[in-house]
Amino acid sequence: MYSLPPQQPQTNKKTRLHLAHMDEVLARAPAGRDWLSPSEQDRAARLNAPQRLAHYLSGHWLLREVLARVFPGGDSAEVIDRQSLPPQLADRPDLHLSLSHSGPWIACAVSTALIGIDLEQRRPREALSGFDHLLRNPDEPPGSLDPYALLQRWVIKEAYIKRDCGSALPERLAELQVYQQSEPAEVCLWQSGLCLLASTDPSARPVAEGAAAEGWDPAPAHWRVVDLATRPCQ
Repeated sequence: MYSLPPQQPQTNKKTRLHLAHMDEVLARAPAGRDWLSPSEQDRAARLNAPQRLAHYLSGHWLLREVLARVFPGGDSAEVIDRQSLPPQLADRPDLHLSLSHSGPWIACAVSTALIGIDLEQRRPREALSGFDHLLRNPDEPPGSLDPYALLQRWVIKEAYIKRDCGSALPERLAELQVYQQSEPAEVCLWQSGLCLLASTDPSARPVAEGAAAEGWDPAPAHWRVVDLATRPCQ
């Protein structure tokens, strides 16, 4: 099995992309919620389901750990929670953030450009068969994509949509056509036996730690996205 190597410091790197197990992140986080910003505390108070709260807290602590590597004091930066939008930093509008979770896994990206990531646990998704017509390209016949191919398409389109702060509504999914390429394109797809991780920055190599580090392919698959509409992030 291939293990992602540690990322070496690079001052010119545009994006930092990290992946971890939720329990390992929560074990490092401070007790209580005082480390959350006021808007984050408000959001956390509305999360009644324990799993959703655990995802939120682990994701936002992982974000602070990544920010600490981006600029001094990043772990204490004020994070602004935005409903149905990626979080923002109060004092660093030049940085863009993206978070994703699936099962026990958490992913976080911090970038100097608009960034979208999507993480999905690798498990059967029977419901995706109902999205077949939205995930395949017009030149692909119905039923030509197996369940794993459908999951790949979902992750790729989700990451691209999230880059522009959109939602994966049926009409939006239908506006995107995706084609695998041999060279870097709009989305790169990292795959392991546990997860799929898509990113709109093909130059960003994920830093996977602990239980999340094993079993990754040595290189990502590259996917071109043909977008029939333009949806700029507000």
